Amino acid sequence: METTLQHIIRRTGKKPISCKCKQCQQQCRTCPCLGTPADIERLIDAGYSEQLAETDWCVGKLVGAIPYPIPMVQAIQTDTGCIFFHDGLCELHDKGLKPTEGRLSHHSTQLEKFRFRNSIAWNVAKEWINERNADTIRRIMDKLKTPAL
Repeated sequence: METTLQHIIRRTGKKPISCKCKQCQQQCRTCPCLGTPADIERLIDAGYSEQLAETDWCVGKLVGAIPYPIPMVQAIQTDTGCIFFHDGLCELHDKGLKPTEGRLSHHSTQLEKFRFRNSIAWNVAKEWINERNADTIRRIMDKLKTPAL
């Protein structure tokens, strides 16, 4: 059976990669990378609940690809970018906790080749509305002690 990460890799054509260049660092300054429900549950279990917040992913709606925002839990965005970005590095990287979008995103991603349905963000966001993740999402909400999305 294909894992969620394998599925997203197949759909996007992207593979896990690590780069510390200025362009990749800029992505962390712009916004936090999206995590699947499993990614977020691992962060909660590792003690990072306070760095996470409920949010709505609205990109799909804004570009007209879907008619609604997708509710999810993600890393908090601060005035300087992702809450996990410090001194040019993601504090989660060496701990094996980096969310899926961050694991697959790279400066070589080119806007002119962008196709929404194959984008990393869309394929991660879809996991928050995938029925097979309902139990994980319920556990996340229980662990955060908030009502279900």
